[in-house]
Amino acid sequence: MLDVKASSRSDVLISFVEQVSGSEMVVSVGEDAQKRRVRLDTGEHLELIWRGPEELRSLPAQLVEVVAGDSPTWRLKVVGPASRGQRRSAVRAPMSVSIEVALGERVLTGTTVDLSEGGTRCLLTGKPGVAKPEIEVGAVLPVAVDLDGDRLAVKAEVIRRHAREDHHSELSLRFVGLGERREDAIRRRVFAELRDLRSRGLI
Repeated sequence: MLDVKASSRSDVLISFVEQVSGSEMVVSVGEDAQKRRVRLDTGEHLELIWRGPEELRSLPAQLVEVVAGDSPTWRLKVVGPASRGQRRSAVRAPMSVSIEVALGERVLTGTTVDLSEGGTRCLLTGKPGVAKPEIEVGAVLPVAVDLDGDRLAVKAEVIRRHAREDHHSELSLRFVGLGERREDAIRRRVFAELRDLRSRGLI
């Protein structure tokens, strides 16, 4: 699987390699976060990103032909050497989904304030008169996020505690060892939320 960044678009597309021959390759037509095939014009400059054995790799390419059919493909020409790649900065959406944070034997519940494949800012529900839990910056805790009924269980590092004067706790968390499949699941949900917000004129 490839991440595909097109120079004419701000999002990241998903594609699959069909064939490689010398400086050319054939890949499936890229799909957006809603799994819709995307139309690009020949001549489009692309950055292909994939996960190597130890790191992400990146390869510049140019779209030279769109091949129609039941399973349409793009024929690409490689225009530069492969290098260490970086996925684009994680796109973050303001969204509220249920979250659980395990602190020892205690499970803290609340909702996200925003979410990305890199992490989340969340608000954990407290009770008046009950002391807030002691959560240290740098602690790595088990976390479960509800993605439309799918329970996503991960580890997360506490990177910031946000000061609050009420009885709730607000944290910024960085997901640890999420894995490509779960990153993609979060990314699809984030893009869907952003499209919905844009359609309603909220962003």
